[in-house]
Amino acid sequence: MKQLLLGCACLASVAGFAEPFDTCPSKAFLVQQNKAVLFGVNLATGSALTLANEMGTNNKINAIGFSVHDRYLYGWGYQNRSFIRIGKDYQEQPITTSGFPNTDFFVGDVSVLENAYYAYKKGSSLGLYRLELDQSSPDYLQAQRVIDGGQLNLNIFDLAFHPSTGDAFSVDSRGILFQIDVATGQATAVADVGESGTFGAVYFDVEGNFYISRNQDGHVFRIDVAASQPVAQFFAFGPISGNNDGARCATAPIIDEDDTSIDFGDAPDSYGTTLASNGARHEHNSDGLFLGSIVNGEAQPKASDDSDDGVQFVTTLETGFDALIVVSASQSGYLNGWFDWNNNGQFDTDEQVLSAEQLQAGNNTFLISVPDNAVAANTWARFRVTEGAVVGAIGGVGNGEVEDYSITVLDSGISRQYYPSQSGWVTLAYEDLWPEVGDYDFNDVVVKYRTITDTKEGQVVRYIIEGQLVALGASYHNGFAVRLAGVAASQINQAVIHHQINQQTQTFSSLEANRNEAIIVVMPDTKNWAASTGSCRFFRTQSGCENDALVDFRVSVPLSSGISENSAPSGLLDPFIFAVNGQNHGPFVNPNNARGWEVHLKNQSPTEAFDSGLFGQADDRSQASAGFYYQSESGLPWAMEMGANWAHPKEKIDLLLAYPEFAEFTQSSGVDKPQWFSRPAANQTINN
Repeated sequence: MKQLLLGCACLASVAGFAEPFDTCPSKAFLVQQNKAVLFGVNLATGSALTLANEMGTNNKINAIGFSVHDRYLYGWGYQNRSFIRIGKDYQEQPITTSGFPNTDFFVGDVSVLENAYYAYKKGSSLGLYRLELDQSSPDYLQAQRVIDGGQLNLNIFDLAFHPSTGDAFSVDSRGILFQIDVATGQATAVADVGESGTFGAVYFDVEGNFYISRNQDGHVFRIDVAASQPVAQFFAFGPISGNNDGARCATAPIIDEDDTSIDFGDAPDSYGTTLASNGARHEHNSDGLFLGSIVNGEAQPKASDDSDDGVQFVTTLETGFDALIVVSASQSGYLNGWFDWNNNGQFDTDEQVLSAEQLQAGNNTFLISVPDNAVAANTWARFRVTEGAVVGAIGGVGNGEVEDYSITVLDSGISRQYYPSQSGWVTLAYEDLWPEVGDYDFNDVVVKYRTITDTKEGQVVRYIIEGQLVALGASYHNGFAVRLAGVAASQINQAVIHHQINQQTQTFSSLEANRNEAIIVVMPDTKNWAASTGSCRFFRTQSGCENDALVDFRVSVPLSSGISENSAPSGLLDPFIFAVNGQNHGPFVNPNNARGWEVHLKNQSPTEAFDSGLFGQADDRSQASAGFYYQSESGLPWAMEMGANWAHPKEKIDLLLAYPEFAEFTQSSGVDKPQWFSRPAANQTINN
């Protein structure tokens, strides 16, 4: 009789035995660690709250399940290798049973439709066991094997019962969803859900949605098991552990109706807003990380939220222009942002415009590039601040806040001119031994290059300079810049210059300081970005070094007021290289004024920063009075523009050897062999 009393829910109030839980809780239970610790997990956000550090055991608890019949947790205690019960005091209560093999179980749950506990372990001497929990049954607390683990051979780590079908479900390590008829022990492989790993905690909700938690990264996925092709959709960031087991009340919703601890977005549900659509949501903390001055929670999204005050749009959003926003954060964190530019009612992958941008407490300023093809219409933007860097446009997070904004994109009326074309490039190649001819291999700085000139109502309003750093064969340090000839520095709207290298926003001053001319510094020192690998001494100028990654750059330079397109520069503009202050650049360059050394295209005058005393030194035969610049006595240049995807010479290979027709082209002043740059000698160049 003592055995029966221990397992009898009706005697739970007897002194020494814990009472059952008061309700059927919406939060999931999760037990972890070699000495069992119990957590309450909000599956909606993945946040976890410690319920008990001391559970009356010094070992693991596993294979837990919540009983809707008596509101206790049941499971397997490793310390006594026995079936256990856990009540509202969170203490392990061993219960004497019969029929179980002498082993420990880590897969188990309590059925929703029948008052019985099921445990599983693969192996022909083990298998799926049913333990009767109804005290009126003659089989009470007697375990019976339904099927042996050789016939039911599954590599699973937890199972959960559907709230209405009576079947158990699990996902194995390969990502195969199984439906298990526990009456017969027969398992049906339903689908490959697209995620693999150790899913040590699995759950159902009252709607029949299945949730699986992956041990190694804590990711919680939701699966519609009734779908024709069930797939695992990322749902929330949960706790990470090498030892996970979960249980929850399968007849409870994921969020209680009066739960106001969760912050949802406010955009229409096509963007992923409600819980049903796996909308963006955060478990908020008014003393933690959020945007603006306040954060509120709600059990479901509101039509509008007065706590969405963290993002200020300083400028309008116009197609083809950059917009300035100020984002206020309560403390440091990461910002991710999406704009529905194509107005299709969802945030597409390529519409993420802010990716893991670091925020500091207080105001943070960002430039948003509005695409040329953005639809001029009312649309939506979403901003999410989190403690971790990675988050998507939908799904749950246990910290931070989401703010959605209704925005208007305006048609700017911009017309755009490309040089050389919208999809084409020119190649710029520089020799950095000027004023000496030197090795003349023209691979010291090689750049693929394109410019964009934006005009509106006959006025140039912006320049965009973009391209790739292709090669650096130089020992010297060289910067790369572009002069907007005839444009004053004061005409540049410096505050909204948007400068990226390898898709990372740059913080150095793109507009060269203390100049009257508008000089845009693309790279202050090209060596800071070009990374040679392995045995490569230089960047992409030696055999076997061609696969080093190119360096992308893009600089958007808006004007504070328009300049008539009849007088404004356009086309190639004036790209040049310059020496880096504090770095040795040869016998002709003063290291204290290295910036005074420049190399431009042939017959292009230098900038105001240039040291004119360098003209006429060594092999240079520039004549400023005649408009001759950067050429030798025979007319050879130190910088060239090629209208092709040019293959530059290998290290120490003279241009005249790499391209035998170049000498004839130069001697004829460009009349003969105009396609010299497309006919290299064999094995003398690096293809790009």
